[in-house]
Amino acid sequence: MRLTMRTTTRLMAGACSAVLLSGCSWFGYGSGQNYQVNNSARYKNSSTQYNMGSGQRALGRCQITSPTQAIPPGCRPEEVTLALGGAQNYSQQGQYTSGGYGSHVGAAQNVQAGSIPTRQINGQIFKRPLLRGQFGLTLDPSVGGQLFDPSGSPSVAAYNRALFEEGVLTGTPAVGQTQDTRYYSSAERVSAPDISFSDVYTAPLQITGGLELILSKHATVYANAGYTRAEGKSGGGVQIIDTLLRDVTTQDYDMATGIPIGGPIGPVTTFIPNEAVATFNYEFSELERYDLEAGGRYYFNPIFETQLQRPLTPFVSASGGMSHYNATRVNENQRQRFLGRAFDGTQTNPNGDFYDINFGTRVQIYDAQWVPFGSAKLGLEWQMTAKTALAFEAGVKYEAARDFSDGTQGDNIISVPLTIRGSYNF
Repeated sequence: MRLTMRTTTRLMAGACSAVLLSGCSWFGYGSGQNYQVNNSARYKNSSTQYNMGSGQRALGRCQITSPTQAIPPGCRPEEVTLALGGAQNYSQQGQYTSGGYGSHVGAAQNVQAGSIPTRQINGQIFKRPLLRGQFGLTLDPSVGGQLFDPSGSPSVAAYNRALFEEGVLTGTPAVGQTQDTRYYSSAERVSAPDISFSDVYTAPLQITGGLELILSKHATVYANAGYTRAEGKSGGGVQIIDTLLRDVTTQDYDMATGIPIGGPIGPVTTFIPNEAVATFNYEFSELERYDLEAGGRYYFNPIFETQLQRPLTPFVSASGGMSHYNATRVNENQRQRFLGRAFDGTQTNPNGDFYDINFGTRVQIYDAQWVPFGSAKLGLEWQMTAKTALAFEAGVKYEAARDFSDGTQGDNIISVPLTIRGSYNF
């Protein structure tokens, strides 16, 4: 049992070491020298296979003399180096090369396969693809543009104060006096801040898929289709700010006969200014959008070439297209304040006692429609493998205004899309 556990421990240690060595090399921070100290049987005497004959210096175990030469047996792609200068001059050391859009890696990069440009990654020559598939996830938060102006809401415009007057009659002729008290309000102003897209749709999520056509070492064109969705939230609100008024009219009576004595006294009016007497809150429908986009990218030369074995390439892009929005609706909730409690100081809520007038009255703000857009972005693309790449990009997007359902025009929308995009070479 003791011997079995020792053997198992050795096997686990060997497996972990292999995983760690291969992981460092995959991320591009390792060196081929990590593998040349391996004394296993498959690496023994491997350098003798590459002797060039009498009077010539032997190549290294993982050196090649031509960019099109196959990878030597027992070598990983990132270990392969190119011996520059031909068989007559091996004093020049082999160099690791990296390739990506916009890279220039010397003679090895100039190898052509027909009319298709090539590229070299970790010592291997690959044909540059003509076509790539791409899939992206984008957060598209807006930074400018009005979604809804609640001051123009029909319910706000039609607010009728006479419907919400309150009154109370105290006393009786039998006790000799009555008091008729009336509570109402007079208009001051309407507080109705504009509701923006960012108030309601914090971070719409867009899913895109498309194709990218490689035109040259630097330039590509692409076309995408996408779907965007965001949950609608409660946004903004309206307050009707009025002056509270109280009228008190007094009438005296003969207690024996119940006949009024003289005429009514009053009304005596008192008031409290600058009070919220009604509120309107809004709950918006979800956002759904379909996008069609076409554009182009320009890839610069890779950066950090001496630190990274896999290319990291900056780029800029510009695109335009059309977006189809679904109809946008809002549920409008109106609440009214108890005016008598507000005036007499008998309310239970320090912010005022309110009751519901209507809940969920639906208003359509925008009809379904197409709108044009344009965007400019910059980003970085990391060539993960010979066929796959990962890019991060950000930019500015400008979208034309939508028309309200009543025929008036809304605001242009400005957003800052943040994208992570994966590519696969066909």
